[in-house]
Amino acid sequence: MLRETLHQSGFWLRLKERTQQAVLRADQLRILIKPDMETFDLNSPTGTDIELVEHLIDLLHNEGYTHVAVGSAADGWDRWLENRDVRVLAELAGYHYITPCQRPYDFLDLSEELVPAEFSREGALSGRSLASAWVDAHFRINFAKNKTHEEFCFALALQNLLSVLPKADQEYLALIRVHPADLCLEILRKCPPHFNLIDAFTSNHGSAGTREPHPFETRTLIASADTLLADWAASLKMGIDPYASPVNARSLQEVGLPKDYEIAGSLSPYPGWINVPPLLVHSVRQRNEWAGFARIATPWMQTINRELFPFKSVLDDQLNAFLTEYLSHPDSNFAVYSALMALNYSVAFAGGALEAYRINYSKELLRWKETPLGFDTADYAAADYKAVVAYMMPLQRIIGETPPEPNGLRWRYLDNSVLFEFSHLTPVPFRKFVARVDITRSVQSMNDYIGGASVPIARDNKGKIIYQAERNIYLPQPNWMVFFCGKHIDVCKLEFIEYKPRSHKIFWRTIKSLNSSADFDDGIVTFAAEGKDSTRVTIVARQKFALPLFWQAVNIDLLPQIKNVLVVDAYTRYFRQTIANFEAQYQGRESRIGRPAGTPPPQPLETLAEVFSKLGESLNFSGLPSLLRSFGVEWQRNGAPGCTVDEDGFRHFPAATPDRTSSRGAFDLANLFPQMRAETASFFTDLAEAMRKDLGLTPEQNRRNSLLPA
Repeated sequence: MLRETLHQSGFWLRLKERTQQAVLRADQLRILIKPDMETFDLNSPTGTDIELVEHLIDLLHNEGYTHVAVGSAADGWDRWLENRDVRVLAELAGYHYITPCQRPYDFLDLSEELVPAEFSREGALSGRSLASAWVDAHFRINFAKNKTHEEFCFALALQNLLSVLPKADQEYLALIRVHPADLCLEILRKCPPHFNLIDAFTSNHGSAGTREPHPFETRTLIASADTLLADWAASLKMGIDPYASPVNARSLQEVGLPKDYEIAGSLSPYPGWINVPPLLVHSVRQRNEWAGFARIATPWMQTINRELFPFKSVLDDQLNAFLTEYLSHPDSNFAVYSALMALNYSVAFAGGALEAYRINYSKELLRWKETPLGFDTADYAAADYKAVVAYMMPLQRIIGETPPEPNGLRWRYLDNSVLFEFSHLTPVPFRKFVARVDITRSVQSMNDYIGGASVPIARDNKGKIIYQAERNIYLPQPNWMVFFCGKHIDVCKLEFIEYKPRSHKIFWRTIKSLNSSADFDDGIVTFAAEGKDSTRVTIVARQKFALPLFWQAVNIDLLPQIKNVLVVDAYTRYFRQTIANFEAQYQGRESRIGRPAGTPPPQPLETLAEVFSKLGESLNFSGLPSLLRSFGVEWQRNGAPGCTVDEDGFRHFPAATPDRTSSRGAFDLANLFPQMRAETASFFTDLAEAMRKDLGLTPEQNRRNSLLPA
């Protein structure tokens, strides 16, 4: 079957063309085969069939192509398991290092001997390297496995390219949450395979296609010079939409299928094939949004041959043994399926709650987001950057003639968007101010900026940037929108920068929002000299962000008095903090919220201490005592009169004196709920302090070291 597949798909013609282009003999052509190595047992159905790989080597040798190697990069499982070095893994998985026809071959580690890959500066892999064995190979063969995937629906030829990346890069990019779709797209554009094979002779189907073996004999091989076309046919044979995987959907939208192609063979779905149920896919995607849990829980759910790949941690081993025993085979056991769904959504809820907590109460605990630019700068000419000025200038005039609020904020509605202006006079000479505060970083200095990418496009004769492309990600606005499932603001922009002797200006306009979070996010920032010793910072912007479903249903537009108050309050806070960010930059202080994406995860106990402390503060309503006293009501925070706290944090109360005037069994309903709230607040506050004492942390150390999980 393999011989016939290679013949029908034009494999040998492609190989001959590459040999002629390289001006080499067949035995000089370097060929690299990249199989799927996501395997955890001998001859596992989750990896490419070893017999097929070794037979392919023999077929190549028969045609004179003797310079053949097999290779893959490690996948990061060595954090949890022994024997995951690439060459050891290959041997334990069943590779013999010599074919049935006695042709020896090497198995290469694609994390070694790295060379610059010259990835696009706009992409997710900008500045990163690949193994010379892959980059310099004259003919790269991508030999994937036909299998389902619980998060991406299927994992085929395109997704097999992920393990071309060196292990260190795989781990770092996973840590900073770069989506696999962006990584596969960059490899496909820069260093694609010359040919693709998908082993569907014995496939792995079902709801856990990568987590547990569920072999299904489909007796099919798929071959194509085009990676996306091979996956297109394979997914249709599964009976699933080729766009169901976000990994493939991204590349299909950006690159697409070949203009002219022919499919030889049947596209009829495999009888009896089981795909991952959409609800389970959704629950897994929601669960994996909590990156911290996704990383630590990965080994707990995977079916593993412990004799070949023993766990490094006893805890991981025990959890894996328990969960794989009770949460396996969800397709044949509705109770297991239901338990998986409940677990996934419970984890998703907990992760969402932690993220909402960080966004509203502890932004310093958030991780920065590193992303690709999100669009191709080659699609835009110099005229497009200049046009941003013509677009913004009329808007600046409109808002400039709008009466200000008492706090100086000018604002009005325009086509359901909000147009506003905020100005602040800084007592710093203009030249000193612009020497320390870079106008090109103004958009990144806005309040709640959490990450993105910036690419200079053109410079003037002094080397200053005049055209710039950016992608900016901000926290949900206002922050409390996260409690209603509000999205992060994710926008791609073209920018024009103007330098004059007494002013610097940056104009920007949003060209797309990758998560549909914004229709408008355009603006101008001006640094202008005012007198000899002052600089005026002026921000003009037009914004319209997508509302969560709840607020769409409420339709706050029907209550203009309430909406206006919310708008003024939100934008006043937003721009005051933005001005504070500019001043921090002038003073040489870090103004950006959050922490670098690659920082190590925090200690769990420190995390819990901070969470309990914040919860206690929230329940205590610190502003309530003064409010009650203004009405003549006294407030007792620390319990009964005479309460004292010793040096170890224990509270001591005097003995209660019975009130003989009250009736037996009387119940004070009026004070029940305030007492419950006060006692609950006191419990969490005291628990946090006790944990800090156990950890040996001072309050200052706790503020500095306490970090929530990634």
